[in-house]
Amino acid sequence: MDTIKVATAQFEHRSGDKNYNLNKIDELTREAAAQNADVITFHECSVTGYSFARHLSKQELLEIAELIPGNSTTKLVEIAAKHNIIILAGLFEKDKEDNIYKAYVCVNGEGLIAKHRKLHPFIHASITPGKEYTVFDIKGWKCGILICYDNNIIENVRATSLLGAE
Repeated sequence: MDTIKVATAQFEHRSGDKNYNLNKIDELTREAAAQNADVITFHECSVTGYSFARHLSKQELLEIAELIPGNSTTKLVEIAAKHNIIILAGLFEKDKEDNIYKAYVCVNGEGLIAKHRKLHPFIHASITPGKEYTVFDIKGWKCGILICYDNNIIENVRATSLLGAE
């Protein structure tokens, strides 16, 4: 199996300012690609911001949440294509029934590879927990996604590993 070079990036996001945050993601992705990274991963809710959401109403959360794929996912795909790299990033997701999730996506220049919904969200009562583990392939490696607190529940890590995540 080939080696894979993964970059991680965290930045001071602006709450609710997807445009600014996506521009920072583009900038940091460019830097990672210049260092020959195959993949770059960003922090939880890097696209939308995070902790400010605890003070929002459900309607306000719905206004910043997006369908996936949607505008932000499309922009992430464009950034991935421009820099020839795989990107993982987080955002608030809504579905067609107005359920809200804390999602984390993996994209390449061709589109969405994987989407995970946080299993144990607790920042806001209106956020629905995810119901599935997420395991997918990146360049021959079986990868899994767990978001923040999800990692603290050892059974989530074990289940993801049993499903094949390396």
